Amino acid sequence: MPKRITYLEKRDTMPREDFAVHWSTTHADIARDLPGVTAYRQNHVRPLASPSQAGAYAVDGIVELWFGDESVVHAAFDSDVARRLAADEPNFLSGLTGGPVSADDPYQPSPHKLWLLARWCSDTSADHDAVTAWANLLAADWSAALNTSVNFLQPGARLLTRKVLRSESRIPQVAIAFGFAEGQAAADAAAAIADDFGQIHGVLDDIYVYLAEERVII
Repeated sequence: MPKRITYLEKRDTMPREDFAVHWSTTHADIARDLPGVTAYRQNHVRPLASPSQAGAYAVDGIVELWFGDESVVHAAFDSDVARRLAADEPNFLSGLTGGPVSADDPYQPSPHKLWLLARWCSDTSADHDAVTAWANLLAADWSAALNTSVNFLQPGARLLTRKVLRSESRIPQVAIAFGFAEGQAAADAAAAIADDFGQIHGVLDDIYVYLAEERVII
């Protein structure tokens, strides 16, 4: 099932609470009519308690979109609904970058998420099996983890950007999401995970940690 992930940066002068409200109401109400979409989840990123991560992506929201099949993806992005979404974006966004990913079908919704965003160390280090196995081992260590989703950016894919918004020059090539029922469990996992990065040394580079609250729109 085709999937797209888009990374959002809130409007510079907009309070985080106002961004969350606009995205989950006004913008979501438009997105519900996007043709061909079978699942749409918003991940509202919240600041970590620890100091900011140097070089981390400017991400305030992560969009997960699943489509019925590849034939409807282009139709969806060429639709009137897509144009209405693009017209609304400057009302609450400063930046937007997205792309197609290889991933499983929609997984069990989770109110709280821990996201790891990373890039490959090199073109030759793109080992999907190693990353998937590492993610599953991490989830197994956290008894509170409900599910795991491993997403790989499709190589050479055309990215979704907007001329009127900022875009990431180096979009994450790997996005791993762990679901939790409680926010504290997600935060505890985020605080402990740095000790496990060595297990994937030589495969992934620039691994950044984000906590988010999930909202299921479709």
